[in-house]
Amino acid sequence: MKNIHLRLLVILLGLTLGGCNKYTNKEKYVISIGKKLDLYYSTNSCCCYCLSNEKELKHINLLGRKMIDKRPKNCEGCNYIAAFTLQGKSIGVDTIELKLLTATMSCDESEGQIERYIIEVK
Repeated sequence: MKNIHLRLLVILLGLTLGGCNKYTNKEKYVISIGKKLDLYYSTNSCCCYCLSNEKELKHINLLGRKMIDKRPKNCEGCNYIAAFTLQGKSIGVDTIELKLLTATMSCDESEGQIERYIIEVK
């Protein structure tokens, strides 16, 4: 009986953990022309992310942003997960720069934490 309960607990735990999504980015992506790619970020009401080098991109188009995992209701300081959706437009390599800004900063400022992702379009 004890063994059955233990097996059931292990199965339920596996289903619970297996259902959790991990939104992580890779350092480098290889995509084809027309293929879409999401670059994920997590933040809260104090900060935001921007695509600081959007005007310099030659082979990738920014299609927009989307909410992936909303914060709980009535929780202003809680984190949420969102993504920049990009699409390959021509053969070549671009480096995406996502910049983390505080609420009072603009994307044009030199300050801010930058995350870089290499995207090769084939």
